Amino acid sequence: MGGILSGLWGWIVPNSKVKAMTFPEEDDLGPGADVADPTTGLTLRHRTAMIRTWDLVRPDMKVHGVNFFLRLFQDEPIIQTRFKGFAGVPEAELRKSKRLVAHGTTVMMAITSMVDNLDDVSVLVELLKNTGANHKNRGIPREDFAKLFPVLLNFLRDSLGSAWTPKAEEGWKQACKVINAVIVSAYDSP
Repeated sequence: MGGILSGLWGWIVPNSKVKAMTFPEEDDLGPGADVADPTTGLTLRHRTAMIRTWDLVRPDMKVHGVNFFLRLFQDEPIIQTRFKGFAGVPEAELRKSKRLVAHGTTVMMAITSMVDNLDDVSVLVELLKNTGANHKNRGIPREDFAKLFPVLLNFLRDSLGSAWTPKAEEGWKQACKVINAVIVSAYDSP
């Protein structure tokens, strides 16, 4: 798998001075690889697959952020109306929007923080509660998160092609359920 990722890394970032990350083979994760965390339901195998896939997104978060939002606005047009600066703006203009680049990058960085804390559930929960509280305070309906996560999964699947494995699919689906539950729980807090 490390060789495959190195090859992908070279294709995604030609002439990169950053070394491609190598990971143990799925079979080398040890005997506890399929034990689910009691809070998240994620196994080590799921978390590893999620990290591997996200590591393919990390090198170009600006592009992925814009493309994710364009996909989100296309698949769920109501969400575009939640953004004063993006409501009614055609896709061609959005593609050039520095404001969308900034927001997309911010969201990609937030997802990075979540992925980086998959092994520290208490920090992960605090990050998610803060996300929920921030969106609640801006008047974003909690239902928007239920619309966002299927688009994120489809975006990752389509963007990552063969790097999107069945374990990555399982892990991301489970993580999205947990993430959504924690974020919307923040809407019920005072």
